[in-house]
Amino acid sequence: MSEITIARRYAQALNEQAAQAGEQDQVDADIQLISDALAESRELRDFFGSPIISREKKSAVVKELFGDRLQQVTLTFLSLLVEKRREGVFPAVVTSYRELRDEALGVTAVTVRTAYELSDDDREAFLCALKSLTGKEVRLQTRVDASILGGVVIRVGDTVYDGSVSNHLATLRERLQSGAHA
Repeated sequence: MSEITIARRYAQALNEQAAQAGEQDQVDADIQLISDALAESRELRDFFGSPIISREKKSAVVKELFGDRLQQVTLTFLSLLVEKRREGVFPAVVTSYRELRDEALGVTAVTVRTAYELSDDDREAFLCALKSLTGKEVRLQTRVDASILGGVVIRVGDTVYDGSVSNHLATLRERLQSGAHA
């Protein structure tokens, strides 16, 4: 069974448990907290990714780090992942869980890459334009990518709108090269 399939099943189970407990918003925040902790700490990622560390020790660390900061539904879910030796799929579970929640809430995830940090006004302008484009609420993630030189690259689902300077230069280069060979 693929990691994506496993992650979707676990994400669906977590979503159902959160809904039954009436704690979906709190579980959303819990998932973000855990995801941030793993993103910020290489040691924590390595710890949970290590096959030689016992389940008991991992469970103890989960309770120590997150026990008083998470809803019981989330804590039980994390313990289940450790018990089933599936803690390595947590990042994929997070992605699948967010997709489920976004779909249920009518939210679309959009990534915007720019060559510079967006101001608050620019960010707000992007949000308004993207809400109009998609017809949905938007969860906007921005990234600075100096390699695009200028302009913007927007990803909405599987669709990419590339208005970057680097893309325009590459297109111009291709046109000039094909014209020189004609």
